[in-house]
Amino acid sequence: MQLKKKSSLGTAIASAACGLLGALPSAHVIAAEATLPAKGPWTLDAALLYYGESDGRVMDKSLRMAIQRAFDEDRALTIDIAVDSLTGASPTGAVPSDVPQTFTRPSGRGTYQTAPGQLPLDDTFKDTRFAIAANWLQPIGEHSRINTGLSASTEYDYQHLGANARLEFDFNQRNTTLFVGGAYGNEAIDPVGGAPIPLAPMQASGNMSSKLGTDSKTVIDALVGISQILSRRSALTVTYSYSLQNGYLNDPYKILSVVDPVTGRPVAGPSPGLGLYLYENRPDSRAKHSLFGEWRYAFDRDSLAISYRLMSDDWGVKSSTVEARYRWNLGARSYIEPQLRFYHQTAADFYHSYLQNGQPLPQFAAADYRLAQMNAVTTGVKYGRRTDIGEFSVRLEYYQQTTESADPKIGVLTNYDLVPPLTSVIVQFGFKINF
Repeated sequence: MQLKKKSSLGTAIASAACGLLGALPSAHVIAAEATLPAKGPWTLDAALLYYGESDGRVMDKSLRMAIQRAFDEDRALTIDIAVDSLTGASPTGAVPSDVPQTFTRPSGRGTYQTAPGQLPLDDTFKDTRFAIAANWLQPIGEHSRINTGLSASTEYDYQHLGANARLEFDFNQRNTTLFVGGAYGNEAIDPVGGAPIPLAPMQASGNMSSKLGTDSKTVIDALVGISQILSRRSALTVTYSYSLQNGYLNDPYKILSVVDPVTGRPVAGPSPGLGLYLYENRPDSRAKHSLFGEWRYAFDRDSLAISYRLMSDDWGVKSSTVEARYRWNLGARSYIEPQLRFYHQTAADFYHSYLQNGQPLPQFAAADYRLAQMNAVTTGVKYGRRTDIGEFSVRLEYYQQTTESADPKIGVLTNYDLVPPLTSVIVQFGFKINF
Protein backbone atom coordinates (compact mmCIF):
# COMPACT_ATOMS: atom_id res chain seq x y z
CA MET A 1 0.00 0.00 0.00
CA GLN A 2 1.26 3.46 -0.80
CA LEU A 3 0.55 7.02 0.20
CA LYS A 4 -1.75 8.54 -2.38
CA LYS A 5 -0.85 10.84 -5.24
CA LYS A 6 -3.64 13.16 -4.22
CA SER A 7 -1.97 16.20 -5.73
CA SER A 8 -2.33 14.85 -9.26
CA LEU A 9 -5.95 13.93 -8.82
CA GLY A 10 -7.62 17.24 -9.40
CA THR A 11 -11.02 16.10 -8.25
CA ALA A 12 -9.90 14.24 -5.14
CA ILE A 13 -11.35 15.59 -1.93
CA ALA A 14 -8.78 16.55 0.69
CA SER A 15 -9.60 16.63 4.34
CA ALA A 16 -12.86 18.27 5.34
CA ALA A 17 -10.92 21.01 7.09
CA CYS A 18 -9.11 22.05 3.94
CA GLY A 19 -12.33 21.85 1.99
CA LEU A 20 -14.01 24.20 4.41
CA LEU A 21 -11.17 26.70 4.25
CA GLY A 22 -11.12 26.70 0.49
CA ALA A 23 -14.84 27.11 -0.05
CA LEU A 24 -16.53 30.33 -1.02
CA PRO A 25 -18.58 32.14 1.63
CA SER A 26 -22.10 30.91 2.23
CA ALA A 27 -23.69 34.30 1.58
CA HIS A 28 -25.46 34.41 -1.76
CA VAL A 29 -23.94 36.17 -4.75
CA ILE A 30 -26.07 37.56 -7.56
CA ALA A 31 -23.65 36.41 -10.26
CA ALA A 32 -23.42 32.88 -8.90
CA GLU A 33 -24.98 29.89 -10.64
CA ALA A 34 -28.68 29.35 -10.18
CA THR A 35 -29.51 27.04 -7.28
CA LEU A 36 -32.26 24.49 -6.94
CA PRO A 37 -35.57 25.60 -5.46
CA ALA A 38 -35.87 24.34 -1.92
CA LYS A 39 -38.16 21.30 -1.70
CA GLY A 40 -37.56 20.52 1.92
CA PRO A 41 -35.00 20.68 4.73
CA TRP A 42 -32.87 17.83 3.40
CA THR A 43 -30.34 17.93 0.54
CA LEU A 44 -28.37 14.98 -0.83
CA ASP A 45 -25.43 15.81 -3.10
CA ALA A 46 -23.60 12.72 -4.39
CA ALA A 47 -21.03 11.91 -7.08
CA LEU A 48 -19.52 8.73 -8.47
CA LEU A 49 -16.07 9.33 -9.97
CA TYR A 50 -13.67 7.36 -12.14
CA TYR A 51 -10.04 8.49 -12.59
CA GLY A 52 -7.64 6.54 -14.81
CA GLU A 53 -4.04 7.27 -15.78
CA SER A 54 -2.35 6.23 -19.00
CA ASP A 55 -0.11 3.16 -19.37
CA GLY A 56 -2.04 1.19 -16.75
CA ARG A 57 -0.95 3.39 -13.89
CA VAL A 58 -3.18 4.62 -11.07
CA MET A 59 -6.94 4.10 -11.24
CA ASP A 60 -9.37 5.57 -8.70
CA LYS A 61 -13.04 4.77 -8.20
CA SER A 62 -14.72 6.91 -5.58
CA LEU A 63 -18.07 7.83 -4.12
CA ARG A 64 -18.76 11.18 -2.43
CA MET A 65 -21.92 12.09 -0.55
CA ALA A 66 -22.90 15.28 1.27
CA ILE A 67 -26.08 15.10 3.33
CA GLN A 68 -27.38 18.41 4.67
CA ARG A 69 -30.22 19.19 7.04
CA ALA A 70 -31.18 22.86 6.93
CA PHE A 71 -33.02 24.21 9.96
CA ASP A 72 -33.35 27.74 8.62
CA GLU A 73 -31.45 30.07 6.26
CA ASP A 74 -28.26 30.14 8.36
CA ARG A 75 -28.42 26.95 10.43
CA ALA A 76 -27.50 23.63 8.89
CA LEU A 77 -25.80 20.32 9.64
CA THR A 78 -23.74 18.74 6.86
CA ILE A 79 -22.31 15.22 6.85
CA ASP A 80 -19.71 14.42 4.18
CA ILE A 81 -18.83 10.80 3.40
CA ALA A 82 -16.18 9.61 0.93
CA VAL A 83 -14.98 6.18 -0.16
CA ASP A 84 -11.98 5.77 -2.49
CA SER A 85 -10.59 2.61 -4.05
CA LEU A 86 -7.18 2.99 -5.68
CA THR A 87 -5.32 0.38 -7.71
CA GLY A 88 -2.62 0.27 -10.37
CA ALA A 89 1.08 0.96 -10.62
CA SER A 90 2.98 3.99 -9.34
CA PRO A 91 6.45 5.27 -10.30
CA THR A 92 9.00 4.43 -7.61
CA GLY A 93 11.33 7.33 -8.42
CA ALA A 94 14.05 5.07 -9.87
CA VAL A 95 15.21 5.81 -13.41
CA PRO A 96 15.05 3.35 -16.35
CA SER A 97 18.19 1.58 -17.54
CA ASP A 98 19.37 -0.69 -20.35
CA VAL A 99 19.71 -3.60 -17.93
CA PRO A 100 17.07 -5.41 -15.84
CA GLN A 101 16.55 -3.89 -12.38
CA THR A 102 15.45 -5.77 -9.27
CA PHE A 103 13.67 -4.08 -6.37
CA THR A 104 12.54 -5.18 -2.93
CA ARG A 105 8.81 -4.71 -2.34
CA PRO A 106 7.76 -2.05 0.22
CA SER A 107 6.76 -4.76 2.70
CA GLY A 108 10.37 -6.02 2.73
CA ARG A 109 9.11 -9.44 1.61
CA GLY A 110 9.63 -10.42 -1.99
CA THR A 111 11.08 -8.70 -5.04
CA TYR A 112 9.97 -7.57 -8.48
CA GLN A 113 11.90 -6.79 -11.65
CA THR A 114 11.74 -4.05 -14.27
CA ALA A 115 12.69 -4.88 -17.86
CA PRO A 116 15.39 -2.89 -19.71
CA GLY A 117 14.12 0.47 -20.97
CA GLN A 118 11.05 0.44 -18.73
CA LEU A 119 10.20 3.05 -16.10
CA PRO A 120 10.28 1.27 -12.71
CA LEU A 121 6.73 0.98 -11.37
CA ASP A 122 5.52 -0.62 -8.17
CA ASP A 123 2.40 -2.63 -9.04
CA THR A 124 1.36 -3.04 -5.38
CA PHE A 125 -0.30 0.40 -5.39
CA LYS A 126 -3.63 -0.43 -3.77
CA ASP A 127 -5.66 1.04 -0.96
CA THR A 128 -9.17 1.93 0.19
CA ARG A 129 -9.93 5.18 1.95
CA PHE A 130 -12.92 5.98 4.14
CA ALA A 131 -13.53 9.57 5.23
CA ILE A 132 -16.26 11.33 7.15
CA ALA A 133 -16.72 14.92 8.23
CA ALA A 134 -19.46 16.79 10.09
CA ASN A 135 -19.96 20.58 9.97
CA TRP A 136 -22.46 22.83 11.76
CA LEU A 137 -23.40 26.26 10.40
CA GLN A 138 -24.78 28.64 13.05
CA PRO A 139 -25.63 32.36 12.96
CA ILE A 140 -23.99 34.59 15.59
CA GLY A 141 -25.90 37.79 15.24
CA GLU A 142 -27.82 39.23 12.34
CA HIS A 143 -24.90 39.54 9.91
CA SER A 144 -22.42 36.80 10.84
CA ARG A 145 -22.12 33.03 10.91
CA ILE A 146 -19.78 30.36 12.25
CA ASN A 147 -19.11 27.00 10.67
CA THR A 148 -17.37 24.39 12.84
CA GLY A 149 -16.58 20.78 12.15
CA LEU A 150 -14.69 17.57 12.77
CA SER A 151 -13.17 15.19 10.24
CA ALA A 152 -11.64 11.72 10.20
CA SER A 153 -10.32 9.36 7.56
CA THR A 154 -8.60 6.01 7.52
CA GLU A 155 -6.56 4.00 5.05
CA TYR A 156 -4.45 0.88 5.38
CA ASP A 157 -1.38 2.90 6.31
CA TYR A 158 -2.77 6.31 7.26
CA GLN A 159 -5.24 7.87 9.72
CA HIS A 160 -6.41 11.48 10.00
CA LEU A 161 -8.25 13.40 12.71
CA GLY A 162 -9.04 17.08 12.32
CA ALA A 163 -11.09 20.05 13.47
CA ASN A 164 -11.93 23.33 11.77
CA ALA A 165 -13.78 26.61 12.26
CA ARG A 166 -14.75 29.44 9.97
CA LEU A 167 -16.34 32.84 10.63
CA GLU A 168 -18.22 34.93 8.07
CA PHE A 169 -19.26 38.58 8.47
CA ASP A 170 -21.66 40.43 6.16
CA PHE A 171 -21.71 44.20 5.86
CA ASN A 172 -22.32 46.92 3.26
CA GLN A 173 -25.97 45.82 2.99
CA ARG A 174 -24.75 42.21 2.66
CA ASN A 175 -22.91 43.05 -0.54
CA THR A 176 -19.58 42.30 1.17
CA THR A 177 -18.61 39.18 3.11
CA LEU A 178 -15.39 38.88 5.11
CA PHE A 179 -14.39 35.39 6.20
CA VAL A 180 -11.60 33.89 8.31
CA GLY A 181 -10.92 30.26 9.10
CA GLY A 182 -8.57 27.83 10.72
CA ALA A 183 -8.06 24.07 10.79
CA TYR A 184 -5.88 21.56 12.60
CA GLY A 185 -5.13 18.00 11.57
CA ASN A 186 -3.14 15.18 13.12
CA GLU A 187 -2.09 12.33 10.86
CA ALA A 188 -0.62 8.97 11.83
CA ILE A 189 1.45 7.18 9.19
CA ASP A 190 2.10 3.44 9.38
CA PRO A 191 3.79 2.46 6.10
CA VAL A 192 3.87 -1.14 4.96
CA GLY A 193 7.15 -2.55 6.23
CA GLY A 194 7.80 0.54 8.36
CA ALA A 195 8.93 4.08 7.60
CA PRO A 196 12.36 3.95 5.90
CA ILE A 197 15.40 5.62 7.42
CA PRO A 198 15.98 8.73 5.27
CA LEU A 199 18.54 8.14 2.50
CA ALA A 200 19.16 4.60 3.73
CA PRO A 201 19.80 1.98 1.01
CA MET A 202 17.16 -0.52 -0.08
CA GLN A 203 17.98 -3.92 1.40
CA ALA A 204 17.35 -7.46 0.19
CA SER A 205 14.07 -9.19 0.93
CA GLY A 206 13.79 -10.03 4.63
CA ASN A 207 16.39 -7.47 5.73
CA MET A 208 14.55 -4.70 7.64
CA SER A 209 17.63 -2.80 8.83
CA SER A 210 16.69 0.26 6.73
CA LYS A 211 13.15 0.48 8.13
CA LEU A 212 11.74 2.04 11.29
CA GLY A 213 8.21 1.99 12.73
CA THR A 214 5.34 4.44 12.48
CA ASP A 215 5.48 8.24 12.31
CA SER A 216 3.14 11.23 12.29
CA LYS A 217 2.65 14.80 11.16
CA THR A 218 0.48 17.81 11.98
CA VAL A 219 -1.15 20.26 9.59
CA ILE A 220 -2.28 23.79 10.52
CA ASP A 221 -4.28 25.81 7.98
CA ALA A 222 -5.45 29.41 8.14
CA LEU A 223 -7.41 31.53 5.68
CA VAL A 224 -8.72 35.07 5.34
CA GLY A 225 -10.73 36.42 2.44
CA ILE A 226 -13.37 38.76 1.14
CA SER A 227 -16.24 38.34 -1.29
CA GLN A 228 -17.62 41.47 -2.93
CA ILE A 229 -20.66 41.93 -5.15
CA LEU A 230 -19.39 44.38 -7.76
CA SER A 231 -22.65 44.91 -9.58
CA ARG A 232 -25.97 43.28 -10.29
CA ARG A 233 -24.13 40.89 -12.59
CA SER A 234 -20.63 40.36 -11.18
CA ALA A 235 -18.85 39.31 -7.99
CA LEU A 236 -15.24 38.94 -6.90
CA THR A 237 -13.72 36.72 -4.21
CA VAL A 238 -10.10 37.01 -3.00
CA THR A 239 -8.53 34.76 -0.36
CA TYR A 240 -5.12 34.30 1.23
CA SER A 241 -4.30 30.99 2.89
CA TYR A 242 -1.38 29.68 4.89
CA SER A 243 -0.56 26.04 5.61
CA LEU A 244 2.13 24.66 7.92
CA GLN A 245 3.02 20.96 8.00
CA ASN A 246 5.39 19.46 10.57
CA GLY A 247 6.58 15.92 11.08
CA TYR A 248 7.01 13.02 8.68
CA LEU A 249 6.63 14.48 5.17
CA ASN A 250 8.46 11.79 3.19
CA ASP A 251 6.71 9.39 0.86
CA PRO A 252 7.86 6.07 2.38
CA TYR A 253 7.52 4.24 -0.94
CA LYS A 254 9.69 6.53 -3.09
CA ILE A 255 13.38 5.90 -3.84
CA LEU A 256 16.27 7.42 -5.82
CA SER A 257 18.65 5.61 -8.13
CA VAL A 258 22.38 6.03 -7.53
CA VAL A 259 24.08 5.71 -10.93
CA ASP A 260 27.60 5.54 -12.29
CA PRO A 261 28.67 9.09 -13.32
CA VAL A 262 29.99 7.79 -16.66
CA THR A 263 27.73 4.92 -17.77
CA GLY A 264 24.53 6.11 -16.09
CA ARG A 265 23.77 2.54 -14.98
CA PRO A 266 22.80 1.69 -11.36
CA VAL A 267 25.79 0.91 -9.16
CA ALA A 268 25.88 -2.16 -6.92
CA GLY A 269 23.95 -1.95 -3.68
CA PRO A 270 24.63 -3.45 -0.25
CA SER A 271 22.90 -6.71 -1.15
CA PRO A 272 23.77 -9.11 -3.99
CA GLY A 273 21.56 -8.65 -7.04
CA LEU A 274 20.30 -5.21 -6.00
CA GLY A 275 21.42 -1.85 -7.29
CA LEU A 276 21.97 1.07 -4.95
CA TYR A 277 18.60 2.73 -4.34
CA LEU A 278 18.16 5.21 -1.49
CA TYR A 279 14.92 6.11 0.27
CA GLU A 280 14.05 9.77 -0.15
CA ASN A 281 14.41 12.47 2.49
CA ARG A 282 12.41 15.70 2.58
CA PRO A 283 12.50 18.48 5.19
CA ASP A 284 10.33 17.81 8.24
CA SER A 285 8.41 21.07 7.83
CA ARG A 286 6.71 22.83 4.95
CA ALA A 287 5.08 26.27 4.92
CA LYS A 288 2.84 27.20 1.99
CA HIS A 289 1.34 30.56 1.02
CA SER A 290 -1.54 30.77 -1.46
CA LEU A 291 -3.39 33.67 -3.03
CA PHE A 292 -6.65 32.92 -4.84
CA GLY A 293 -9.04 35.12 -6.77
CA GLU A 294 -12.26 34.32 -8.62
CA TRP A 295 -14.43 36.61 -10.73
CA ARG A 296 -17.95 35.65 -11.74
CA TYR A 297 -20.17 37.36 -14.26
CA ALA A 298 -23.81 36.66 -15.05
CA PHE A 299 -25.01 37.36 -18.57
CA ASP A 300 -28.68 37.56 -19.43
CA ARG A 301 -28.78 33.77 -19.69
CA ASP A 302 -25.32 32.31 -19.12
CA SER A 303 -22.51 32.84 -16.61
CA LEU A 304 -18.71 32.91 -16.62
CA ALA A 305 -16.21 32.14 -13.83
CA ILE A 306 -12.48 32.88 -14.08
CA SER A 307 -10.02 32.08 -11.28
CA TYR A 308 -6.31 32.34 -10.59
CA ARG A 309 -4.26 30.74 -7.80
CA LEU A 310 -0.64 31.53 -6.91
CA MET A 311 1.22 29.30 -4.45
CA SER A 312 4.75 29.28 -3.05
CA ASP A 313 6.43 27.33 -0.27
CA ASP A 314 9.75 27.08 1.51
CA TRP A 315 10.69 23.96 -0.49
CA GLY A 316 11.20 26.13 -3.56
CA VAL A 317 7.97 25.06 -5.24
CA LYS A 318 6.00 27.83 -6.92
CA SER A 319 2.83 27.18 -8.86
CA SER A 320 0.17 29.09 -10.73
CA THR A 321 -3.24 27.89 -11.87
CA VAL A 322 -5.61 29.62 -14.28
CA GLU A 323 -9.10 28.22 -14.79
CA ALA A 324 -12.16 29.32 -16.75
CA ARG A 325 -15.68 27.85 -16.76
CA TYR A 326 -18.57 29.00 -18.93
CA ARG A 327 -22.06 27.87 -18.02
CA TRP A 328 -24.19 27.76 -21.15
CA ASN A 329 -27.85 27.35 -20.27
CA LEU A 330 -29.61 25.38 -23.00
CA GLY A 331 -33.01 26.10 -21.54
CA ALA A 332 -34.83 26.38 -18.26
CA ARG A 333 -33.72 22.92 -17.12
CA SER A 334 -30.39 21.97 -18.74
CA TYR A 335 -26.91 23.42 -19.27
CA ILE A 336 -23.45 22.67 -20.62
CA GLU A 337 -20.33 23.92 -18.81
CA PRO A 338 -16.98 23.79 -20.68
CA GLN A 339 -13.86 24.08 -18.54
CA LEU A 340 -10.20 24.87 -19.24
CA ARG A 341 -7.37 24.85 -16.67
CA PHE A 342 -3.63 25.60 -17.03
CA TYR A 343 -1.13 24.67 -14.32
CA HIS A 344 2.60 25.43 -14.00
CA GLN A 345 4.95 24.38 -11.19
CA THR A 346 8.64 24.85 -10.49
CA ALA A 347 10.72 22.05 -8.99
CA ALA A 348 11.51 21.67 -5.31
CA ASP A 349 15.03 22.69 -4.34
CA PHE A 350 15.92 19.10 -3.46
CA TYR A 351 14.35 17.38 -6.48
CA HIS A 352 16.74 15.05 -8.35
CA SER A 353 15.96 12.46 -11.00
CA TYR A 354 18.91 10.43 -9.69
CA LEU A 355 22.09 10.75 -7.63
CA GLN A 356 25.61 10.17 -8.95
CA ASN A 357 27.89 7.71 -7.21
CA GLY A 358 30.95 9.29 -5.58
CA GLN A 359 29.38 12.69 -5.03
CA PRO A 360 28.59 13.96 -1.50
CA LEU A 361 25.15 12.86 -0.35
CA PRO A 362 22.76 15.84 -0.14
CA GLN A 363 20.87 16.55 3.08
CA PHE A 364 17.53 16.28 1.25
CA ALA A 365 16.70 14.49 -1.98
CA ALA A 366 13.57 13.16 -3.68
CA ALA A 367 12.82 11.85 -7.17
CA ASP A 368 9.03 12.06 -6.83
CA TYR A 369 7.76 13.53 -10.12
CA ARG A 370 5.15 15.53 -8.18
CA LEU A 371 8.03 17.71 -6.93
CA ALA A 372 9.51 18.26 -10.39
CA GLN A 373 8.94 21.17 -12.75
CA MET A 374 5.74 20.50 -14.65
CA ASN A 375 3.05 21.92 -16.87
CA ALA A 376 -0.47 20.56 -17.07
CA VAL A 377 -3.61 21.28 -19.06
CA THR A 378 -7.09 20.08 -18.16
CA THR A 379 -9.98 20.31 -20.59
CA GLY A 380 -13.46 19.26 -19.63
CA VAL A 381 -17.17 19.64 -20.08
CA LYS A 382 -20.11 19.12 -17.74
CA TYR A 383 -23.73 18.53 -18.68
CA GLY A 384 -26.45 19.07 -16.11
CA ARG A 385 -30.21 18.79 -16.09
CA ARG A 386 -32.65 19.96 -13.45
CA THR A 387 -35.79 18.00 -12.70
CA ASP A 388 -38.65 18.46 -10.29
CA ILE A 389 -36.70 16.65 -7.55
CA GLY A 390 -33.15 17.87 -8.17
CA GLU A 391 -30.23 18.09 -10.59
CA PHE A 392 -28.36 15.33 -12.42
CA SER A 393 -25.02 15.82 -14.14
CA VAL A 394 -22.15 14.11 -15.93
CA ARG A 395 -18.64 15.56 -16.22
CA LEU A 396 -15.76 14.46 -18.47
CA GLU A 397 -12.18 15.77 -18.15
CA TYR A 398 -8.92 15.04 -19.94
CA TYR A 399 -5.64 15.82 -18.16
CA GLN A 400 -2.22 16.17 -19.83
CA GLN A 401 0.98 16.62 -17.82
CA THR A 402 4.55 17.15 -18.97
CA THR A 403 7.41 17.09 -16.47
CA GLU A 404 11.00 18.24 -16.82
CA SER A 405 14.20 17.17 -15.10
CA ALA A 406 17.07 19.60 -14.57
CA ASP A 407 19.55 16.75 -14.05
CA PRO A 408 21.84 16.12 -17.05
CA LYS A 409 21.40 12.85 -18.89
CA ILE A 410 24.56 10.79 -18.68
CA GLY A 411 25.55 7.50 -20.29
CA VAL A 412 22.61 5.21 -21.09
CA LEU A 413 20.16 7.69 -19.52
CA THR A 414 20.38 9.79 -22.70
CA ASN A 415 18.22 7.12 -24.37
CA TYR A 416 15.26 7.51 -22.01
CA ASP A 417 12.68 10.00 -20.86
CA LEU A 418 13.44 10.15 -17.14
CA VAL A 419 10.05 11.66 -16.32
CA PRO A 420 7.55 10.49 -18.97
CA PRO A 421 4.43 12.57 -19.72
CA LEU A 422 1.17 11.59 -18.06
CA THR A 423 -2.40 11.67 -19.29
CA SER A 424 -5.56 10.77 -17.44
CA VAL A 425 -9.31 10.67 -17.91
CA ILE A 426 -11.88 11.68 -15.30
CA VAL A 427 -15.56 10.79 -15.54
CA GLN A 428 -18.04 11.84 -12.85
CA PHE A 429 -21.76 11.21 -12.47
CA GLY A 430 -23.54 13.39 -9.93
CA PHE A 431 -26.96 14.14 -8.59
CA LYS A 432 -28.37 16.62 -6.09
CA ILE A 433 -31.86 16.31 -4.69
CA ASN A 434 -33.91 18.25 -2.14
CA PHE A 435 -36.58 16.57 -0.05
